Amino acid sequence: MRFLEYTTLFPPATVALLLAGGLFSTSSVPYLVAIGIGILGVLVSALRDLREHSWALDYIALLAMVVAVFSDEWLAGAVIALMYTGGEALEAYASHRAEASLAALLARIPKTALVKHGDTTEEVPLAEVPNKATIVIRGGELVPLDGYLASPEATLNLANLTGEPLPETVTEGAVVKSGSVNAGPAFELRVSGTLATSTYAKIVDLVKDAARDQSPFVRLAAKANLPFTLLTLLISGAVYLMTGDITRVLAVLVIATPCPLLIAAPVAFIGGLSRAAGKNIIVKTPAALETVSGTTTIFFDKTGTLTLGEPQLTEIVPLTANLTESQALSLAAALEFHSIHPLARAIVATARERHFTPAPAHESEETLGTGIAGTIAGERYSIGQAPNQHRKESGISLLLVRGDEPIALFHFSDVLKEHAKALLTDLAHAGYKVAVLTGDSQAHAEEIFTGLDITIHADCTPEEKFDIVARARKEGEIVAMVGDGLNDAPALAKADIGIVFSGTENSASIEAADVAILGHDVKLIRELFALSHRSVKIAGESVYTGIALSVVGMLAAAFGFIAPVEGAILQEGIDVTVIVNALRSALRPRSEA
Repeated sequence: MRFLEYTTLFPPATVALLLAGGLFSTSSVPYLVAIGIGILGVLVSALRDLREHSWALDYIALLAMVVAVFSDEWLAGAVIALMYTGGEALEAYASHRAEASLAALLARIPKTALVKHGDTTEEVPLAEVPNKATIVIRGGELVPLDGYLASPEATLNLANLTGEPLPETVTEGAVVKSGSVNAGPAFELRVSGTLATSTYAKIVDLVKDAARDQSPFVRLAAKANLPFTLLTLLISGAVYLMTGDITRVLAVLVIATPCPLLIAAPVAFIGGLSRAAGKNIIVKTPAALETVSGTTTIFFDKTGTLTLGEPQLTEIVPLTANLTESQALSLAAALEFHSIHPLARAIVATARERHFTPAPAHESEETLGTGIAGTIAGERYSIGQAPNQHRKESGISLLLVRGDEPIALFHFSDVLKEHAKALLTDLAHAGYKVAVLTGDSQAHAEEIFTGLDITIHADCTPEEKFDIVARARKEGEIVAMVGDGLNDAPALAKADIGIVFSGTENSASIEAADVAILGHDVKLIRELFALSHRSVKIAGESVYTGIALSVVGMLAAAFGFIAPVEGAILQEGIDVTVIVNALRSALRPRSEA
């Protein structure tokens, strides 16, 4: 990466040295070499843009340098080359600093699997694991291949696939999808299919396909470039037809070199990137910040993005008259104190919040997928999954039992983050189309978002999230997808702008997104959109101010008041003006002072 940053700065640095050498030399060679570097850069850029079916910004710069060579105005041509290469390097440098890749997605896939042969195991490359082989998945490992559970039971974390935080216990014969994580002891899996057909590989392929299929966002500079180019050609063509003076034509072209377009907008957006980084919002490229401002539809993942992402104890229901809610919580916390299960952590955390000090539990026994039991004050208690008649329609419930007598129910649910409802309401009032994509059930999602007028797409797989985003883009929407996990990665990559929440910098979803918000504060979504709109506003002011000044200069050159070298100096003055204005995007706005 460091090498890429230096190579982007090499062309303008070389041109600057050649320009300086030409000023202290009687030879035109330094100027011609500088112009050659500029022309080569324009041609490479133009070919790249044509392959991407977009309109380049550089044709006037190319024409001006060519005319400078044929009219022997080598100094003016070299100045244009410096302006062009400097503008290109500015944006390339910013983009290279945080280039997105699929590295994290690919790195998380195990490279080998433990294949069982009788009483022994052999480590075999994943691509060579045959269909119907039995493999061993150790505790904490990501399941690399699809298959059927060959052990009596297993506890799986499905967050990579569904986004839901609660582990799920499955029994022998159950379908186990790759991408899930073993949250318990080692188990055996009978493989179904191959690495290429696995669920995890399909998710990675979706991300790759989405990255290749990105339609280019029409950027501010590109919108202004076509009319400005046509006006420049009209003025320079009229000058040549009326005067036949190629030097005067060159003066027009030098002033028309679209440096406000090439430099002002990148400077404004790089300033916005810097301002965003100070708020823990990492925007990977200037183009991404500009795309945010054009968003019309925002899809949110639910779990971990709008909700806390971990089960919270929401209700305690005593089932006997002589037991209070506080006593039930104290007993449950005593049993769960040493467990690492997410529900156990939720119970203990609630007890601490209420400043309870539970009595110690002795002779504790925890059974995977069943629950935990122990002795408290001479009596035997246990807590585990509640039978169907005690469960709510959504969420999960645990039943506390004394001996054989059920004495209390504990209901758990994922809850919204602070400010999440306000964020969704504000975005809807601002005119955005807002929807939630979740692997959770429709009933539970509707319960969480009660009172909010938003669309909910429930029971979504990663593929379905991808399809919903693709459908919205096909309908002409500029789509932002906000997520936080691997199951969101295909949708993040398919969206025009992918925004990911993460507390860890090596989350696979970061690699598929354009914007990474470090931490989990949903208020930063509003900050991101505000920063984007402000940066676009300042970039627009700079671009159109620069164009207006250039048009005035072109008209003066057309009437012979400005020579080519004077025009180059004038254009530099215009550049300084628009750059100074563009730099305001890096400053704190008055509203935050």
